[in-house]
Amino acid sequence: MSVPIIFDKSSFQGLNYGEIIELHRYYAVNVTPLLVNEILGDLSKEEKAGKNPKDAVVNLSKKMFPYNSYVNMKFDKVIEESLLGNFVENDNRPFLIATKSVASENRNGLIFKETNEELSIKRWKEGKFDSIDEIISDVWRSESQDDKIIEEFKNNFDHLGDIKVNNKLSNEDKLKDLKKKLRERLTIELEPEDVLNVVLDYFNISYDVRISIFERWNKGAFPDIEAFAEYVYYCYSIAAMYYLGIINNIYSERKTNLLDLQYLFYLPFAKVFSTNDKFLKSLFDVMQPVNVVFISLPDLKSDLAKFQKLNNPENWSEIPPDKNTYTYKIWDANFNLELSEKFRPSAKAIERATKEFEDILKLAESVKPGRFSGEPDFVLKHTYYSIDDPCPCKSGKALKDCHYKK
Repeated sequence: MSVPIIFDKSSFQGLNYGEIIELHRYYAVNVTPLLVNEILGDLSKEEKAGKNPKDAVVNLSKKMFPYNSYVNMKFDKVIEESLLGNFVENDNRPFLIATKSVASENRNGLIFKETNEELSIKRWKEGKFDSIDEIISDVWRSESQDDKIIEEFKNNFDHLGDIKVNNKLSNEDKLKDLKKKLRERLTIELEPEDVLNVVLDYFNISYDVRISIFERWNKGAFPDIEAFAEYVYYCYSIAAMYYLGIINNIYSERKTNLLDLQYLFYLPFAKVFSTNDKFLKSLFDVMQPVNVVFISLPDLKSDLAKFQKLNNPENWSEIPPDKNTYTYKIWDANFNLELSEKFRPSAKAIERATKEFEDILKLAESVKPGRFSGEPDFVLKHTYYSIDDPCPCKSGKALKDCHYKK
């Protein structure tokens, strides 16, 4: 068992290697494409005080383990799927792109392979960078530092420019009031189709996709954009709240804010979020993503430090070993640990599950692709390991010093 968590770069950088070992025992890390790009962006930094930017990228990449971690589908693709009606609910799980679906008489499943981001991370761990990496890094850094980016962003929100709040309120109360007024503007005051067009423009939806979106819109009796595409409404509201925060003197026009707020776009695909950025924490508090809790970097580091003292490679707890930690409370809220303990599987049940797992592996390799509807009976991910990667048994040892020998 594990709980999906998303980090921004500030929190990810703040964890040392030993803490990352403990993290992967109790959390499934949903790596956003944004985090991968931000790490690669360090490649184009200037060398300072003898520090090589490549070394920084290598060290960060080494903290991205191949087990219990996933790279989420890019948010703009999920936005398209949401507008087309193909993405409705996600249950706070990582949203991935399957490379193959398997349909048989007995079981239906999805098979995943490593994404381009994951393959790139593996190269970076070994200090291997190609010319494309350097180009992407340069483009990423130059775009994030473009002086025009904030003005261009604000030009998208003329329909919200008159929404103001009482300056005597605290920033927290201002944001609550702005959120209420934003919802009224988007779901009551403006014509639904006008809102849809504004949203499609903001997310740069292509003409061909728009045709299919409007076909769906015209066939249904949707009262507003939220009913039509809830995920899109959520993402657009985040961007709109940042704009309203700017014109009401709550948020600064720091250029990197536009990139940072995209981390919040991915929160419906996790149950925990951690950032050390006050701007992101403020937006998180006002947006309140459904079924997502916040853990600060200091609290998370405190939890992981306690676990390091209680666990060792030969004997570590499968549940968070200290009840007086935020991580334990998060687990308890998700899994009801007292009840789970009462229904621990017997030796025979574990044996049956092992046999079932072996059957699934054979099925996935032998059955031809096939379509099915509904939830899969199994998911399978192909992942390649270096012998220097941490062993997937979660001992914390390198694979070469652990199960590779066996």
